[in-house]
Amino acid sequence: MLPQMSHATIKNEYLGDVSVSVEGNKRSKQQLIESLVEKCLEKSRFQSWDVVDAASLKQCITNSKLFSEVAVEVKQPEIHVSIKERWTLIPVPMAYATNGKRSVGVFVFDSNLLGYGKTVGVGGAASTDGNTVSLFYLDPSVNFSDYTLRMFAMASSTEFDAYDQTTIIYGFNKREERFSFSPGYKITPSLEMSLSFNYADKHYSQLDQYTVPEDYWAWNAGARISYSDTDYKLFYNNGLSGQIEWSDQMQRSDSGRRISTTTARIEWDILVFDKHALQFGLNAANQSDATAGDVSMFGRTRGYRGIQPNGLWTSEIVAGSVDYQIPVAKMKHGTITVAPFADYGAYKPFFPGTGSNYTAYGIGAYYFVNIINLPGIGLQAGVNEHFMGAFVAFQIGMAFGPR
Repeated sequence: MLPQMSHATIKNEYLGDVSVSVEGNKRSKQQLIESLVEKCLEKSRFQSWDVVDAASLKQCITNSKLFSEVAVEVKQPEIHVSIKERWTLIPVPMAYATNGKRSVGVFVFDSNLLGYGKTVGVGGAASTDGNTVSLFYLDPSVNFSDYTLRMFAMASSTEFDAYDQTTIIYGFNKREERFSFSPGYKITPSLEMSLSFNYADKHYSQLDQYTVPEDYWAWNAGARISYSDTDYKLFYNNGLSGQIEWSDQMQRSDSGRRISTTTARIEWDILVFDKHALQFGLNAANQSDATAGDVSMFGRTRGYRGIQPNGLWTSEIVAGSVDYQIPVAKMKHGTITVAPFADYGAYKPFFPGTGSNYTAYGIGAYYFVNIINLPGIGLQAGVNEHFMGAFVAFQIGMAFGPR
């Protein structure tokens, strides 16, 4: 039996009527593939049929991360797309363990909801520090338009500890319920602006002899501008991306000052040779009038490796990272890499006398899975003298994969 094939016609500013034929889409809707082709043609701005590049269209469609294989054929006036779909509705185990801190959980995740390319996830985790449940929804193209939408809800009960090297110097237990709503608009295929509206209700309880912050709830409003011109390559994202986000507390229930937070992120991945990838990252954050109950907390992820989860408390920080990904084995369903890494951060200490910078370095081994739209498994070993000293970290889930 021949594979089922569907046809439709889209309009392009330069090419006119374009016939799009699709095969292999057992779950993905025809309209989704049409929309991807339409947006890829818009991004590439091909002026005539003789310059339409099938390889460029293939990579652009692959960037959706919905398909494990993509093939494109161009023959005026038709563009034929053949795909092999990834598993997108899956229960994903989430786990990490590092120097006495552990967390296990599961997330039910669908990155192609009902075949329309929307993402929804729900799950929970239990850790040595507490428990968390969360729900999120991401629509990268509302009704296949240039509008976007993000929603997130979370409830947690967690212990937070501040560290000076391996010594806990302050901490508390926090129970929090949080909700955020963020509509956006893609000005260009690479540039997006969005607004954000957030509500958080925080309750604190005493840990050991430390004083407890005051309970309160707050409404936040903010804005984000993000840029992404990258090509997805499973274990790295070739190109440049970045984001600047600002948020301000519009109302809070206690007598504390309203807090304003600005964060920035830049990531640049580049192919060096023989599919080796050099990955650079730069993160910065600035927070006004932060108290112990509100101060930003960092740890565990790129730029902050060798720091206990949420172990570095600061209102000002700049952190950089570099990873050198070396693929060592390619298998049917994924790729194994090893990667030396180094992180450096400079910060304003929230607790006087607890240092102002750190360096971390080491090596990681990772398995990136091609048949699902999620990062895979990672193991890192390294040194961060100012925080954990020598450390080993194991992760299943989101923290180690391409950003």
